[in-house]
Amino acid sequence: MTAAAADIVFFDATRIDAGCRGFSGVTAVDRHLYFAPLNNGDFHGRVLRHDTAGDFSDPAAWSVFDCAALDPAARGFVDVLSDGRHLYLVPFCNGRHHGRVVRHDTQGGFHDPASWQVFDLQTLQPDARGFVSGCFDGRHVYFAPYQLDHVTTNGLIARFDTQNEFAAPASWQCFDATQIHPDCRGFHSAIRDDAGYVHFVPYLREGKSYNGRLLRHDTRKDFAAPAAWESFDLTVLDPGCQGYVGGCARDGLLYLAPYFDGTDRHGRALRFDTRAALDDRSAWTLFDCATLDPRSRGFFGAVADADHLYLIPHCRGVGQYHGQLTRCRCDMDFADPAAWSLHDLGHDHPLARGFIGGVLHGGHLYLAPFETDAGCHSGLVARLRTDAEHLWSTP
Repeated sequence: MTAAAADIVFFDATRIDAGCRGFSGVTAVDRHLYFAPLNNGDFHGRVLRHDTAGDFSDPAAWSVFDCAALDPAARGFVDVLSDGRHLYLVPFCNGRHHGRVVRHDTQGGFHDPASWQVFDLQTLQPDARGFVSGCFDGRHVYFAPYQLDHVTTNGLIARFDTQNEFAAPASWQCFDATQIHPDCRGFHSAIRDDAGYVHFVPYLREGKSYNGRLLRHDTRKDFAAPAAWESFDLTVLDPGCQGYVGGCARDGLLYLAPYFDGTDRHGRALRFDTRAALDDRSAWTLFDCATLDPRSRGFFGAVADADHLYLIPHCRGVGQYHGQLTRCRCDMDFADPAAWSLHDLGHDHPLARGFIGGVLHGGHLYLAPFETDAGCHSGLVARLRTDAEHLWSTP
């Protein structure tokens, strides 16, 4: 179905700057949204900001700051995190995998270079580079390790203590997760739950072998102590439970977004009751979204509010970038198909596909645009009203 104009709207950020495309993640601080710059045909540093007090469709409500003006190597980030005041751009690749974390004080001027800082994690350890997303636990910001280069995965987690100086090396710690298990590497995000744990989401091992080894850290214990860490192989639940990209946690439940199992993009969404032991199989619930619709697979992150979980649409395979949002009611059985519903944004705009990450803010779901096809980078931000129930269909 095609949405009413008030229910779903789009804004093409290239109206602000022709290079404002190819974003990877979005977060909200107060009334502003911030989009993380990844690749617009080249790795770039253009942070996009939207003032939600303005009109979504008005270019005056949008602005951009180029981190490369601070440091020419400050480009190519995968996700943007917040501690409630500061932004942290997660360093991935600027042509080479790098470790330059960029921080912005949102109480300063967005265009004021003095409100921005850069810290290179490789000054701590050479392998502190190539991260993908992370989380904030109330005091510390965690960076999930992914790759050292395009063929070598990494397990070196970095953590910043927000009570200390950003540029002070003593404010940072690193922990090599491969000492917990050799497969604790190649993560694609970290998620903090309500029970005091940070979960690192498994995606990739060496040699393009996809991974199901979830890692969990107890934040109440010493970060550097192996006893503060444990892992669980999700493939014991189902051999296809691997290759996840992000997720979220809410009300004692952890959700993982399915992406690629090594053979195909998949739809095996997982939910875990965080009050249980990590290896308690009864605490895990699997639902394959592809049983709703074969096209419901290949998601790049998830967000949740009190009512619904939303899986962010990205890609079903080569040349199959998509916009099919998949939603689950949080008050129903996760494994019940009746709890799930779909809306394909491609019916509302022909280029509404290939998103990476989203954020819920002010009764809307916002999606960060990345690609509409391989190498075809997009600036088309989507906004969906979360109370527009008529948009959703149940197969």
